[in-house]
Amino acid sequence: MNSASKLQYGNRFGEDVKKIAFSVASASTEAQVASARYTRWFHGDPGEPEPMATSAKKFRQITGDMAVAEVIAATKENLSILGDDASDLFTSKLPAGHRMRKAIRSSILPHVPYLGTCKFGEIVTGRNQDHFAVTQIFIANFDGDLNTDVAGANFCKPRSRDFDQMFFGLHLIMDRDGNALGFDKRLGYNGVAFKTKDITTALYNVAAASTGLSMEALKARAAAIQKATK
Repeated sequence: MNSASKLQYGNRFGEDVKKIAFSVASASTEAQVASARYTRWFHGDPGEPEPMATSAKKFRQITGDMAVAEVIAATKENLSILGDDASDLFTSKLPAGHRMRKAIRSSILPHVPYLGTCKFGEIVTGRNQDHFAVTQIFIANFDGDLNTDVAGANFCKPRSRDFDQMFFGLHLIMDRDGNALGFDKRLGYNGVAFKTKDITTALYNVAAASTGLSMEALKARAAAIQKATK
């Protein structure tokens, strides 16, 4: 299967997840769920192993007879697997000496038990006696918009109920015990470091944050390596 191919979400988690998606949507005021289709999570260089291929066997099946609480638990578990894969993939591609550490934490969107995000990495970018400045890196199984002016989990809003993929980074202020104090809105776009559906763009953003190198320097380094290997 080539790197541009797409997989049905049901092929990974069970066809019944589509029935759940439609039943949840029909009970809400939002638009009806479209055909649940998942873009391949990782579509790097041709010939590169696709991490999902080896992880799919570990996914927990979602079936039509599950209660909402069970769907949430299964989705969080599956998102954690995806986050773990993402962390390993990004780490394998980052320059030596990068400062991103693996940090896995999945969460579900309010009122949508089959959509969610997983934090898979974080980078400490500054510190003082009272707090840390941290950039956290996420993967989501939907495409959406981020609004850091909205409190809680509602800051992340899907554009539809379709399954998709996006990566994003957030600038946060943390206390000495690791508790989030809020978004650092002085950085990025109101606290959002980046948001993209393109894994290469995400990699460059993470590499820049975790090394302190500019995007231009990273791209020049990549071009030099590519030229040297021809």
